[in-house]
Amino acid sequence: MWTLAAIPPAAPPTAGVFDEIVAQFTSPTAGTLVVRMLVAAIFALLLGWERSRSDKPADSRTMILIAIGAAGFAAMGSALLNENQVGETIRVDPTRVLSYIISGVGFLGAGAILQSKKSVKGLTTAAAIWVTAAIGAACGLGEYFIATLLFAISFVTLWYSWLDFAIRNSGEHNGNDGANAKDAGSAPPPDAPSP
Repeated sequence: MWTLAAIPPAAPPTAGVFDEIVAQFTSPTAGTLVVRMLVAAIFALLLGWERSRSDKPADSRTMILIAIGAAGFAAMGSALLNENQVGETIRVDPTRVLSYIISGVGFLGAGAILQSKKSVKGLTTAAAIWVTAAIGAACGLGEYFIATLLFAISFVTLWYSWLDFAIRNSGEHNGNDGANAKDAGSAPPPDAPSP
């Protein structure tokens, strides 16, 4: 006859686990991580705002989630690297985390691209999703200068078609003294170039 051995009850959580949680929330790096996430979220918010203003599917919420996710993965990769540097030689490739972010967000961006017989739509939105992940990863690694450069170039690039459309249709630039000028602050008509 078979008998089942008694399974010992799970040990109650030790105070060490709770102390570790408290230490993580009160450590000096916690404030740094909050700043990194907030900077990533702010940049993503603005890029997403531009996409939603252009009536594109990836809005501010989407961009913020992508950026803080990328920032979180980058920060976790950096933290793992820092934890394992205890004085011995470790063979770690910190760029591996970034490569996984790039490939994973690539799949997300591919979902934003729609192809029909005569046109492809969503390429700029897919690229905006991809660069938002890069901004988030840069913030997660604490590389604010890189994040700021990425944000500035992206924002100007995405706004270029709006600005170009407004300039071409303003009364000052087309010689009609504003008689039929479009309001530069309003959205362009459906036939306007889309970023």
